Amino acid sequence: MRPLVHTRDFASPLTRILLSSEGQTTTLLESMSGESLRLRCLAQLRVPARQTGEGVAGLLGVHEEAGVLVRHTATTRQGGEPLSVNHVVARLDLEPAIEHCLTSTSVPLGRALTKAGTGHRRTLLETGRRRWGQGGDDRAACYKTYLVWHRDEPLVLINELFNPSFVPAG
Repeated sequence: MRPLVHTRDFASPLTRILLSSEGQTTTLLESMSGESLRLRCLAQLRVPARQTGEGVAGLLGVHEEAGVLVRHTATTRQGGEPLSVNHVVARLDLEPAIEHCLTSTSVPLGRALTKAGTGHRRTLLETGRRRWGQGGDDRAACYKTYLVWHRDEPLVLINELFNPSFVPAG
């Protein structure tokens, strides 16, 4: 999958670093904000993969009828301001011992997987711009979509949309 917008098309060097990184986004956001961030779980449910969007089952390597976890979260400052909103679709069939990492409502996913000792890597799939849409704010915001792997298997598909007040989308 080719990025809709290449990271070089963003004016801010910080935005380019954040979007092109295949490391833990929470760590980068904490470095940029100078504070420890929180995870706010907005919704979490289990659905058949076919309900998660065209091509998602294929990216995760599961059948259309396989059950997956869908999470909507926000990475927030201590005061509650969201720095990113996240849509996560995760397989639950690879490693039962790490299900608690996938379902935690308080610990960011990358941090939870690292703490559990699971080896994982990320593959950036797409970057681009779309409307922020939080609190009536319709400014353009940047996003990235990537896969998190567990060993050689795709584990999680993540789309992160970044608050344009914090991460410039221009």
